[in-house]
Amino acid sequence: MIKTRAIVLHRFPYSDSSFIVKALTEECGIVSFIIKGGKKKESPFRGALDPLALSEVVFRQNPNTELQFIKEATLLDWRKDLRNDLLSLSKAQVMTEMILRYAPQGVPLQEEFARLEQAISEFDDGTSDKSRIFAQWLLDTCDMWGYNLDLTTCSRCGRTLDKPAADFFPETGAFVCHACLDVDTPRARTETLNGLWALLNGEKIEHPEFTENALLTYLRHHIGFLKEIHSIKFLNETRKLFDYH
Repeated sequence: MIKTRAIVLHRFPYSDSSFIVKALTEECGIVSFIIKGGKKKESPFRGALDPLALSEVVFRQNPNTELQFIKEATLLDWRKDLRNDLLSLSKAQVMTEMILRYAPQGVPLQEEFARLEQAISEFDDGTSDKSRIFAQWLLDTCDMWGYNLDLTTCSRCGRTLDKPAADFFPETGAFVCHACLDVDTPRARTETLNGLWALLNGEKIEHPEFTENALLTYLRHHIGFLKEIHSIKFLNETRKLFDYH
């Protein structure tokens, strides 16, 4: 019998009364649960297995089946404030979908759990600087999955950057300083370069959408993104509501 904290990544109907829930657990990585009777009002799991909820679950792990049965599920945090913030919610959904689709399967993912839990908690905290949360999570995910992105060094001359880079190539993760750019026209937008510099220095990002998209593009080139991240479309539509372009 395993007792562990879990973040619900995805939930979808299984029958007229049941759900299948995919969760990132602190002890066992990504686990799929079948929740029989989960749609019923009297279900003991009501609320505890909603998407993005943090819960403590108890289950007996059966290695002979993909779907596990939950014995107990106790809601720890439903993320009420996050659910009332559409832009933060859309970013959190991209994060959970990326974990579900691209995190290593069948192994413990304590670091991924800790970083996802921290990011979602920050989104749910009204006092945090929300301009940095998603970009920082993407940067940390690059490191966790072996795609380290060096924000501090010019890829051409090897010098340490002392101000925002003159250009950034998300296909390779290369930064270029102003001396090495010379008369070339930069491909990256100023908002992207200033945002990456602000991320490096722990400062507020004025136009986070450009920084987030640059990091998503970098990950896409390294992971391959063979499976489409559907929630990115929702994020882009949500940005338009908040005048993000």
